[in-house]
Amino acid sequence: MTPAARAKLARAKARLDTLDLYPEPVRMRRVRLVSAPWLFRLPWFRRFDGYTMWDLIVLRGPVEDASDDLVTHELCHVWQMQHHPLAMPLSYLYRGYRDNPHEVEARAAAEATRTAPMRFGLCDECRHQRLVQSGRGSMFTMCLLARTDPTFPKYPRVPVVECSGFDRRT
Repeated sequence: MTPAARAKLARAKARLDTLDLYPEPVRMRRVRLVSAPWLFRLPWFRRFDGYTMWDLIVLRGPVEDASDDLVTHELCHVWQMQHHPLAMPLSYLYRGYRDNPHEVEARAAAEATRTAPMRFGLCDECRHQRLVQSGRGSMFTMCLLARTDPTFPKYPRVPVVECSGFDRRT
């Protein structure tokens, strides 16, 4: 395994270690992260950027270019497989892909452990903040107070250093 793959897996494991989804942390002993673009030319795999087969995580593109979110998502599947070795893969046969509880959990794990790529100032800790992602991937902070109070801008200029409506998230 390449040093880049080891580093990606180490970052993903550190993210998952902050969660309490299963009684034991993900075991990394046999986990491998590889790029296999040829696999994603097959009809079944075309829709995926990554795919997990027990302890093997296969990526469409080069390992170095894979996002930390994608590797975290796929490593979460390894973790699920370690705790539900039969039920996890079989669930895709009778529950499908999109709303499968294992997919939902892996997406939530990546989301919950994501570090904000950009800081919005006070908004980052305010309960009135909602992050909005554009179709092109840009992130914006929306102030939910703007819905009820016109004195608050819907999309404030960032970083916000002072705000009368600031209410720390608990």
